[in-house]
Amino acid sequence: MASMMSYLSFGGVEWGCMSQLFFDNTSTLLGVLGAIFNMTFFGVPIEIINEVVYRKILPGLGVTLVFGNTYYTYLAMRRSKACGRAFTAQPYGINTPGAFAFVFNIIYPVYFSGTGTPTENFIKAYNVALAANFISGIISVVMGAFGPQMLRIVPPAALLVPVAGIGFAFLGLEQATTPFGAPLVGFLTITTLFLGWYANVRIGWGNYRCPEALQVIIVGVILGWATGLNESEDVDAAADLVKWYGPTWTGDDMLENFGDTKDYLGIVFPIAISAVGTSLMALVSAKAAGDAYPVTESMVADGVGTMVTSLFGSPFGTVMYFGHPAYKKSGAKTGYSLINGLLYLFLSWFGLVALIRSIVNQPTIGPIVLFVGLMLLEECFRFLPARHYAAVLFGLFPSIADWVTNIAARGPLAGVAEDGTDYNTNLPDLTDGWWGILGLKRGAILVSLCWVAMLVHIIDRKWWQASVWAVISACFTAVGIIHVPVAGFDDFTSTVGDLCTPVTDDLEVVTTATCWDHADQWHYMTAYLMMAVVFVAIEGVRRAGVGNLDEPILTEEADAFKDWYGDEPPTTSPKVEEDKSVAVVGVPVA
Repeated sequence: MASMMSYLSFGGVEWGCMSQLFFDNTSTLLGVLGAIFNMTFFGVPIEIINEVVYRKILPGLGVTLVFGNTYYTYLAMRRSKACGRAFTAQPYGINTPGAFAFVFNIIYPVYFSGTGTPTENFIKAYNVALAANFISGIISVVMGAFGPQMLRIVPPAALLVPVAGIGFAFLGLEQATTPFGAPLVGFLTITTLFLGWYANVRIGWGNYRCPEALQVIIVGVILGWATGLNESEDVDAAADLVKWYGPTWTGDDMLENFGDTKDYLGIVFPIAISAVGTSLMALVSAKAAGDAYPVTESMVADGVGTMVTSLFGSPFGTVMYFGHPAYKKSGAKTGYSLINGLLYLFLSWFGLVALIRSIVNQPTIGPIVLFVGLMLLEECFRFLPARHYAAVLFGLFPSIADWVTNIAARGPLAGVAEDGTDYNTNLPDLTDGWWGILGLKRGAILVSLCWVAMLVHIIDRKWWQASVWAVISACFTAVGIIHVPVAGFDDFTSTVGDLCTPVTDDLEVVTTATCWDHADQWHYMTAYLMMAVVFVAIEGVRRAGVGNLDEPILTEEADAFKDWYGDEPPTTSPKVEEDKSVAVVGVPVA
């Protein structure tokens, strides 16, 4: 039998697939870094952001990318030796929706709620995000060991839709704004996006076809420099940042504000759970393509990678990408993954990402990240039955509400007029509408998960399961993880939040915001329990045989993956549709 090292391949196909994986990761990285650097508009000194990004975040990301890509290369070689044939390594990279969720749902809110200087608030926000990312890694490890059994009780829609909500709001709406802010660059980059990924029109010569992401970058960079959007001064400033950084231990930073993560568990838990679920789907797709990997080991490795990146400075988790079948179809084996990890290690430890940022403008990156958001939405409609579409659409609302409040907090209206009037004092006039937006956005991802789970069971007339999810939601509300601004029981019967505090100008009260006293913590908990009672009552009526209620909808979909959680070949063959747009890119589903 051939030795394990004989399965390490560095042929031409490996380099082509590496470039695709590299630009997938790079697009996500530039997108989230752009969001962080935008905090200079809110008072954070650029020197502080540079120090955190280039000395901590990027080197830490380089550590985990080389760790993960090396591991999956080794695992593919090990499986190849065991089976006597070549396996294709799993693509691995930044958790795209998770990274954007942590920036917009943790870093930004912590910063804007801070009471210190802009620098102090930014450092605190960064530390909280580090701790939250570490916790998500722990959850992923635990669920990686026991998750396959736990995930059987969670409807697939409840795993896919919350992530799709991030895709719609922060990867979709948020990123669609950048090309429309610079149309001479942005419109053609959007056009190139659809030409490449949806129409399969790509630049190339001979048998080579330019990766779609690279094609968008080429067009955007040319137009950016031609129209003056890019400036040479930015390149000069970036060149000063190119130097040796190396890894930095940030375990102490992570612990400094660890207690503040309790207010963001509504973000951390569902991101981790969704990452586990979609990692499982990535393994399913690989198995369907003929490469069966050890499930528990692979899922635990994803969680460990996220924990490692937190300890070395990055608040962005990493995960398997949902693109293995495409790389296998292209002929890639193992080398493409290892090369990608080593390349990122080099770029991140020497600050070369700064040069890339100065050359590639944000209206070019926006459409590439937008594509990931579109794919997350398409995945829901592709995988889920049509009867669940209403639940899918409803599950997008929390993230949309989250985006609305997020963009309002950093928009030009989030200020004080010359006459001392705070623009935001108009918002309480919306009463229940405005409070409803806040209720939806707090713990948005977990709110989406719980509601989608309930609605799917309602649609399928599974009243007992719907009642269980209503009780679970009540428990989350009781401890303040969803719907309310602060975790705990201190404000269980009182209305809290910025809208209930006096609005001041130069320390003098201008006006007092009126509290809406119909959305307290206990109100949300009681409402969920009322829903549970209704579901139990309906189930009782059904079992009593009165009322002519329809029976629950029982389909094979629930059991389609029942034996796909192990490492052996499956006995069932769930339909895994081949889609060229997914197949070519390796889109990160979580």
